[in-house]
Amino acid sequence: MEKPKLLERTKLSGAIREITSQELQKKAEEAYIALLLENDLSNKMLAKHLKQSILPAIAIYTTILDDNWLKEDAFQLIRKSVLESAMPMAKAFQSMGRLPFFFFLFRRICPASIRSQFGAVGWKMEWKRNDNSAIEWDCRSCFYADVLNRYGMPELLSIFCESDDVIYGNIPGVLWGRTKTIGGGAELCDFRFYNCRGKRIGN
Repeated sequence: MEKPKLLERTKLSGAIREITSQELQKKAEEAYIALLLENDLSNKMLAKHLKQSILPAIAIYTTILDDNWLKEDAFQLIRKSVLESAMPMAKAFQSMGRLPFFFFLFRRICPASIRSQFGAVGWKMEWKRNDNSAIEWDCRSCFYADVLNRYGMPELLSIFCESDDVIYGNIPGVLWGRTKTIGGGAELCDFRFYNCRGKRIGN
């Protein structure tokens, strides 16, 4: 039986590889294709999140639950794969964070990156601060939450919130200070980065 190909190209590739039954892999692939067909992929930014993260997680999660997996086991399979997929970005930030002027660069790169990857169509961001000491913004609505709630799987949202902790939690010289998330039941996600280096560069 031919192995799934589309799911292997997503951030849930680790999860699909851990499923030992080829029949179950095939069902997950079919579920993913069905999800792609029933969702609007016309917005390229939103489509990337749907195709790479949200819909693969839903497809695999529903497939293994239908196969009578325990819900906690199914959750942990998705969690493991999503967090592993966050590691390359985490390592990149850890490497860049060793630069003495990293926070100076991060202040300039971060707003543009957020706008391009998490735009107003799917998210509501409120910028609070961007100076030599801190970068702060709140996220009051989230595309991931909207889609996962629509499919009746809000519990998966916490996994994607946790992937931020993996990516941002160990940057040298930067304190990742988020205290609450929509995925954790809060009304918003409070994104906070604090410059821990004594030296400040520029304004």
